[in-house]
Amino acid sequence: MSTIMERIILSGAAETYNVEIPTYLAEALAFLAAATKYRTEVEQTAQPTLEGVTAKTIGKKIDAIIGAGDHVERLTLATRVETIANGDVETAYMRFAGVLLVELAKPFDEAAQKFMAVYDRAPDAAQDPALVAKLAELVRVRDQMAPGRVGDATPTNGALDLPSRCALLPCKDVIAVTIPARTRMLQRGSLEWLNAMLSVEGVRLKWHTPAQQAAHVASLPHSYPAKVSA
Repeated sequence: MSTIMERIILSGAAETYNVEIPTYLAEALAFLAAATKYRTEVEQTAQPTLEGVTAKTIGKKIDAIIGAGDHVERLTLATRVETIANGDVETAYMRFAGVLLVELAKPFDEAAQKFMAVYDRAPDAAQDPALVAKLAELVRVRDQMAPGRVGDATPTNGALDLPSRCALLPCKDVIAVTIPARTRMLQRGSLEWLNAMLSVEGVRLKWHTPAQQAAHVASLPHSYPAKVSA
């Protein structure tokens, strides 16, 4: 999951929304920093030679060369330790993503409620740019924390994974045509995408963890409930 850019995104979200970095992640990051520093130092260590040897420096020169003879092995081990440390950071970020999935629900839902209040009064009304930017950022972070590829979060109906990460859906049928048609070529989280999602009857903005997604999708009817004539 966590490339350098992905780690920056998650760390940035934690800082922005005051989510405390847990001890296990801080310790993993410190281990990786130390491992990288040591590996770099080993790489940059100048290897001694016999250049400039004199009668007075014979012993020191030879002892230095012999002492540095295990440089390749030292670098190999240092690189191996750095790989182990990077794996620990990967595991820690995956664990921390679960924390963020819970902690970021509140700021998203609060921002979504404000956005929808304006939209419900007048779909074409101007929205607060800062509010839109906040929603866009949180949608991007939510996508970043999705487990695996698109569809993996809701294995019983993979096509519903992406739409249901940040939205309540009225039924499964809207996925087949309506939502794809209205959000086609739109950047997820953008003002146009938010408006397009809300233009679908019954769709509301709502943060979901993968477990909440699965429960929501499982509860959805296949099509809109039949409307009873007055």
